[in-house]
Amino acid sequence: MLELLAETNPRLIFSVALTVVVAAVLWWDRENVERQFILFYRRTDRGLQKIDQIASKFPRFWKAYGSLGVLTGLISIVIALGMVLFTFYFMIDTGSTEGGPAMILPGLESETEWQAGATFVPVEYWVISIAVLMFVHEMSHAIIARAEGFEINSVGWLVLGILPGAFVEPKGENMLPGSEQEESGSHTIWEGGDWKSRLKVLCAGSFANYVTAALFLGLALGMTFAAAETTEDAVIGVQLFQGDEGIEYIATEEGPAYQAGMRNGTLYSIDGFEIESIEDIEASTVDLEIGQQIVVDTSEGEFTVEVGEGEVREIRESLEPYQAPLQWFTSMLLTVATLNFLIGLFNMVPIKPLDGGLTVETLITEFWGEENVKYLNKFSLVMWALLLGTIVVVLLGF
Repeated sequence: MLELLAETNPRLIFSVALTVVVAAVLWWDRENVERQFILFYRRTDRGLQKIDQIASKFPRFWKAYGSLGVLTGLISIVIALGMVLFTFYFMIDTGSTEGGPAMILPGLESETEWQAGATFVPVEYWVISIAVLMFVHEMSHAIIARAEGFEINSVGWLVLGILPGAFVEPKGENMLPGSEQEESGSHTIWEGGDWKSRLKVLCAGSFANYVTAALFLGLALGMTFAAAETTEDAVIGVQLFQGDEGIEYIATEEGPAYQAGMRNGTLYSIDGFEIESIEDIEASTVDLEIGQQIVVDTSEGEFTVEVGEGEVREIRESLEPYQAPLQWFTSMLLTVATLNFLIGLFNMVPIKPLDGGLTVETLITEFWGEENVKYLNKFSLVMWALLLGTIVVVLLGF
């Protein structure tokens, strides 16, 4: 039994355990969990007081945050729609599904598999990313809603099949199926308040995802630099790193490379000696003499460098035992950043019920008339049919 467990993919074990835990939670809390077909959801008023406290602090900050979110959201709508339409055009023009729409699902491999139809992210990265994404997205909606004077009825989580989600429900409105509409007659979320406040609330979710993506990307870059096995080459005066594209360098100020015009990039060759590893650096410089002129070919171009006095030596060797966990952690940070950005951007595609569609609906109602929302509704149906239809066709292999 132990041998079988040892041979089993640990991500498969994690996936099974996670599924069991989610099922157990749903069963344990079944009296409070509502269900519609494969949709399970749980409303609660816990946390609403904390949201009020956060929203009441620094009102000027939240006002600026909401306004910046609207600006970012409107730009995102144009970019997101352009990307979706270009994707369809590219697929039709080339007859290929490469780069087409894809669901982002948990996978069992150690690397993310980006492909049409379904992109698989290592399951532990997926769980962490979705948890962070949902939390910041819905909290941003909720805080800006309270800052703009909207009442919140409940917050909660949901599970659609195996896909998790979260929601913030405005007072007087029922966002989820199976709930009776209240007497207010509200037929769309965040209907209360003026149109400017509604835009702030709707755009706040994706804006929070962008901010989160930037923060996690910054952390990942910092970890990448800290975890890098760095080598110092005093012969030409550069710091060397093993990068994705090869041996990357940063020219040391006042060193021979810097004086020749080099700053940072990827090394290709030194005096005709092709560079693919740190060992190649040592081999190409071992017989050079001080003052000798050599040609260094880089991603910045070719440079004539005068050989300096020194040697190639490794530094930061103390980090070597931690390379594996640091690499895992850095990859996780990058995945959280990537999914926050991509899903945040997709959420601003101008189709209902995505936030981008509801934002456009608000603008149409305010400037064109509520009766013209029907055109957005038809456009949304067509776009969903194309998006989901393309994914299904690709997955079925047609």
